Amino acid sequence: MPEPPEGQEAPEESMTIPRLAARVGKSRSLIHRLASDPREGWPAPVYRPGSTRPEYPVSWFDQYWAARQSGIKQGRRTDLNPEA
Repeated sequence: MPEPPEGQEAPEESMTIPRLAARVGKSRSLIHRLASDPREGWPAPVYRPGSTRPEYPVSWFDQYWAARQSGIKQGRRTDLNPEA
């Protein structure tokens, strides 16, 4: 891809929900649910000319996903030790 002229920034890379889902190995319905939930704080989607598919910045999504994954803790098994 050619470099942008001086003084102009390159457009930020963005992806659709199915491509973001494939990027992290999750279902697109999960990513869509997260994107639709206002509590998750997703940015407003961007639309390419002539497309109705929402796209989200890849750099933002990578940071969001890393923070989300680091906050997930596995539960503790209770079936191994009987209660006293």
